[in-house]
Amino acid sequence: MEKEIRLSFFKRLKMSIFDFDKYHIIAAEGLGRAMMYLVKIILIFALVVSGATVIKVSQLLDQGAEYLSNNVPNFYFENNQLVLESNTDVTLENHEYTDFRIILTNSETYSEETIKDFDGLAVVFTKNHILMKQQNSTSITTQTYEEIAKNIDLTTVNKDYIINIAKGENAYTVLANIFAVIFISTFLTYFLTAILDTIALSLLGFIVSRLIRIPFKYGALYSLSISAITLPVILNAIYMVVNMFTGFVIPYFQIMYTLISYVYLIAALLIMRSEIIKKKVQIQIQIMNKNYNPEELQKQDNKNEKEQNKDEKQNDKENGSSNNKENNDSNKAGSELKNNKDNPEPQANIQSK
Repeated sequence: MEKEIRLSFFKRLKMSIFDFDKYHIIAAEGLGRAMMYLVKIILIFALVVSGATVIKVSQLLDQGAEYLSNNVPNFYFENNQLVLESNTDVTLENHEYTDFRIILTNSETYSEETIKDFDGLAVVFTKNHILMKQQNSTSITTQTYEEIAKNIDLTTVNKDYIINIAKGENAYTVLANIFAVIFISTFLTYFLTAILDTIALSLLGFIVSRLIRIPFKYGALYSLSISAITLPVILNAIYMVVNMFTGFVIPYFQIMYTLISYVYLIAALLIMRSEIIKKKVQIQIQIMNKNYNPEELQKQDNKNEKEQNKDEKQNDKENGSSNNKENNDSNKAGSELKNNKDNPEPQANIQSK
């Protein structure tokens, strides 16, 4: 029974990025462990992105609290109405992290056309209600303070209350809630995206494997696809963090993200094909060496020559014995003839007979 291959997370991470020639080990590990690896890598991605987002939000809250303290007049709610201690409208606007515009006014009405063309998030606090326009949308929703007061005690909401939320003890609770929401949404979104990306990548690998005549199982190709997106996922996390804090933008980053994973998978398949061909050649050489080894041939020739010499000696011995026998018979016949010549009596006896 073939021994099951188990790789630690960090060992597989290293192989996935640096060791193309070891992708055959990754393919042999199994689809179940590959899926666990994908879950872990996306969890790390979500943690990094969520943590960086919370840090950025914390910075924005500090900046907002400081700006609110120095530049915004006092405001509070009374009888479900906003009271702004200013004769003019107050506008808060930011484009660094995300485009948003917040407007406070003592007016009972406000022109929706003023915020309809704004690309980001827009919120207007009038005397009696709130107008809100979502980012990349032109529709505006309206909600009165009476409706909001059913869920929130508006009498406690004022300038100091907002500053305390942004900078006080309550800020940690707000940041923790923000982290939880961003982490869950980021993990779910990017895990589903990774599933779709690896499916598309494995289909490409299936086509390439057939073209290079290496019939991989689809499960092995999907496992390789998960490893092939490792570096793009890490680069994407780094890029998002850098973009979040510096605003640095890489054009066509998503295309680069996809190409890197395709290059990794195809390169791994070609390397494995080369290794398979190399092993086949080595096996053929071993077979040839086994059948045509010069030393073995020399030993066999010497053995054959010894056997041939042995046979020749045996034949010579047998021929020598035969010749000696013939010589003995010839000598015996000669002796009999000589005896007959010396003794004529036997011939006379024969004639008389």
